[in-house]
Amino acid sequence: MNFSKLLKQKLDRIKENNLYRNRCILPDDLIDFSSNDYLALKDSKETKEKLCLNIEKLSLGSGASSLISGYKDVQKQLEEELSKFKETESCLVVGSGYLANTGLIQAITSQEDIVFSDQLNHASIIDGIRLSKAKKVIYRHNDMNDLEDKIKKEKNRGLKFIITDGVFSMEGDVVPFDQLKTIADRYNAVIIVDDAHATGIIGEGKGTVFHFGLKPDENIIQVGTLSKALGSYGAFICGSNILIDYLINRMRTQIFSTALSPVQNFISLSNLKIIQREPFRREKVLKLSEYLYKQAKKERINLNFYGTPILTLIVGDEKKALHIRDKLLENRLFVQAIRPPTVPEGSARLRITISYKHSDNDINLLVKFLKEILENYHG
Repeated sequence: MNFSKLLKQKLDRIKENNLYRNRCILPDDLIDFSSNDYLALKDSKETKEKLCLNIEKLSLGSGASSLISGYKDVQKQLEEELSKFKETESCLVVGSGYLANTGLIQAITSQEDIVFSDQLNHASIIDGIRLSKAKKVIYRHNDMNDLEDKIKKEKNRGLKFIITDGVFSMEGDVVPFDQLKTIADRYNAVIIVDDAHATGIIGEGKGTVFHFGLKPDENIIQVGTLSKALGSYGAFICGSNILIDYLINRMRTQIFSTALSPVQNFISLSNLKIIQREPFRREKVLKLSEYLYKQAKKERINLNFYGTPILTLIVGDEKKALHIRDKLLENRLFVQAIRPPTVPEGSARLRITISYKHSDNDINLLVKFLKEILENYHG
């Protein structure tokens, strides 16, 4: 069969199932409820001014991988600041969250190891496990009893790893990390926690481990992105000195990728310092998130809310999710419809994210139009 014709047939099926996606540039006057820029730092005036003052000193690109000549002083400073922030011995900054998870899991596991993974983990974790040679065991979402039952049943000669999101990106709920840590200690398992949506938000901004009043140890690896609350780009892996030294030498996605631009690392470093200095950003976001939940509840709109800036309206049907999104867009409000395969079949939803730039009035408008759209929807 002709290659292009085959692709067209596949695309047509995607469209028939209301799963077709396209990229779009949103107008500036929209109220955006789909950005992961929780603390409104992607347009930080302070960081822009600092960047302008320092731009002559910064290369626009790194020019090579970090093991050749691409490792620059600003990346070293960023890694040291992240390590201090996450209270770990060391840190490695890489190009993206996807590169961090896929590279980390592949680097530290072997065919004798077992990886226990939450069923709703991010795609980068799923792909990282697939690329590794370790055995994969999926446990029910945030079900610590199921996790322990599965660990008890598995016998292996190698290491045990438990991998989980900290704040789940499509649900907004938080892993019961204190319980997970107890299980990990009981069975001598290493924990990898993806703090992409937790960093800057929970645990006084430091993330999942600190949200539960715990401290990192050599068997906890904290992964996260610089593209969510930090409003920049890139990712980090924080852990022990020996772990980071090993990854520098064996993590393929770090070895064979050009290092991040010094400009990008400068932005991340500046925004990280703002996060630590301005806790009121995080406090406002969490307060607004609760306000949205309460206002929606008054109007009998059932949002799922777990104390994070990610709230979801589960509608199930893909067509309905698209209808709500498009109707909100007509009223200058943007909430993206999330459909399979990003979420499980039958759980299409509107994923609402709250930002520091939002106001009470923005929230009220969203609730008002959501109520109207839902009441007038007839399938």
